[in-house]
Amino acid sequence: MEVGQIVNTHGVRGEVKVQPWDVSPELLCGFKTFYMDGAPFRPTSKRVQGDMVLMKLPEVDDMDAAAALKRKVLSIRRNDVQLKPGEHFDAEIIGMNVYNYFPHTYIGTVVDVLSYPAHKLYKVKGEEKTYLIPAVKDIFITDIDEEAREISVHMIEGLETDED
Repeated sequence: MEVGQIVNTHGVRGEVKVQPWDVSPELLCGFKTFYMDGAPFRPTSKRVQGDMVLMKLPEVDDMDAAAALKRKVLSIRRNDVQLKPGEHFDAEIIGMNVYNYFPHTYIGTVVDVLSYPAHKLYKVKGEEKTYLIPAVKDIFITDIDEEAREISVHMIEGLETDED
């Protein structure tokens, strides 16, 4: 599962700046083993700086070596992560079928998860319309069934978009 990308170097001793994807910088710092181009590695140090993570990778000891890693994507094994009950990665939400809670009717499939400061939005593509559903539990999201890959929502007027 992809969790971030190296976006720049930091300092002259080979640290890299990682932009987290779909995880907080703090959660990203909690992972021990990462994968880059399929090869596992363990950073020798990690720390949060704003919304980024600064990492020191093994055998990357200067700015030139760190610069060569720019735009590389970092991944983890999903089995290595234990999320709290009710928490999900965005990648796990994409592809789930969405149903209106009452009456139980099919709305569409989640095609994207959009992140905003207040909350995330699930972009749901239906047969005729596209919907932007706030990912707010107990208000719009009534249930997420991971095994059935279904999301139950409370639909209100105005969630549909003008997209086709």
